[in-house]
Amino acid sequence: MSPSRPRLLCVYQHAPTPGAPGIYRHRQYFLELVRRGFVVDLVSTPINYMTGDVPARYRRRPYTHESIDGIDHHWVWAASGIHASVRRRALNYATFATSAALRGLTLPRPDVVLVSSPPLTVGALGPLLGRRFGAPWLLEVRDIWPESAASVGWLAQESLLYRGLERLAHRLASGARAVIVPTPGLVDRARAHGALSVEVIPGVVTDAAITEDERESARRSLGVSPETCVFVYAGAVGVANDLDTLVDAAGSLAPDIDATIVIAGDGSAREGLERRAQSLPPSRLRVLGAVPKDEVRSLLAASDVCLHLLRPDAVFATAQPTKMLEYFGAHRPVITTVPGRPKELALAAGGAFAADAVELARELERWVALSPDERHRCGEQAYAFAREEFGLEAATDRFEALLRAVAGIPA
Repeated sequence: MSPSRPRLLCVYQHAPTPGAPGIYRHRQYFLELVRRGFVVDLVSTPINYMTGDVPARYRRRPYTHESIDGIDHHWVWAASGIHASVRRRALNYATFATSAALRGLTLPRPDVVLVSSPPLTVGALGPLLGRRFGAPWLLEVRDIWPESAASVGWLAQESLLYRGLERLAHRLASGARAVIVPTPGLVDRARAHGALSVEVIPGVVTDAAITEDERESARRSLGVSPETCVFVYAGAVGVANDLDTLVDAAGSLAPDIDATIVIAGDGSAREGLERRAQSLPPSRLRVLGAVPKDEVRSLLAASDVCLHLLRPDAVFATAQPTKMLEYFGAHRPVITTVPGRPKELALAAGGAFAADAVELARELERWVALSPDERHRCGEQAYAFAREEFGLEAATDRFEALLRAVAGIPA
């Protein structure tokens, strides 16, 4: 017999710590589940995925427990230096899986276990924890591995490691009670890995409307005029993010184009990006590095249009990026360079798609030519679309129904 409060145990490697940049759908869902009476244990690492850093309050501590909005966070140690090399990244994955297993095995018995991949090493904890507690386990596939790892050059498809991870992916997908994906575009890929049941639980949009005072203050801080069109990219700065395309587009703009492009984020490609950005004046392109979460809001407040970039790859075309939903929540239109699902979302929300640097430069010029009022109306259109498609209440209803069904918990 399940306790009066259903209990969910989730292992997700890179949950943002309080105040860290980034947004992720789990905390939004879990907060709503807690409000509905669930107990949620979340096992993660405090290492910031974008910077590779550990906030001071968690350093030199193998384990920290804290409650955030009613969610029990269990922060465990993992090796740092995730962007230093492929070897360091692999060590990070392996040490987190070990620490998460040791912590998860000692927590109170859950009614259902959810493990979130990538990396696949986290997925392997599903059957382990499921057997330990005699509880059903679910596999979340946010990105298809090992295909995605190969697409960014981390793995060679002909390697023994790739084939081993491919076998593991199939074993996990076929062994889970159900596979959860964030976008319909991943359903067929999950089934190709052997999943018998696939549920789409998308990201959600939270209204983060910007006040006029916030906008004016943020633009003063950036030193831009009311007429300047500000484009913002806020997110990871890695090989997969293809920000060289943005630098190329920025460099091709005519000097009299009144546009400022801001890149905020960190990752393995940051140093190279900063070197390239030095060839352009700061009034055209600024690379800020990682910024705290409240400063991300300030950047979005200063922005007119937000940017979403990834390198060309069929794997990314099926994704439904959380970052785009954050942009929509800030009432901002989006330009994406990614075909497939991201292009579909951007266009449906009144934004734009650019396939390469030439098209991206053309789009930047087009948005600059619009009046501030026209860009504002496009932002409101973006939020209205996202609110209709990705509201929290209906999405949590689907998630809760799945949890109750696999665990046999009455509604």
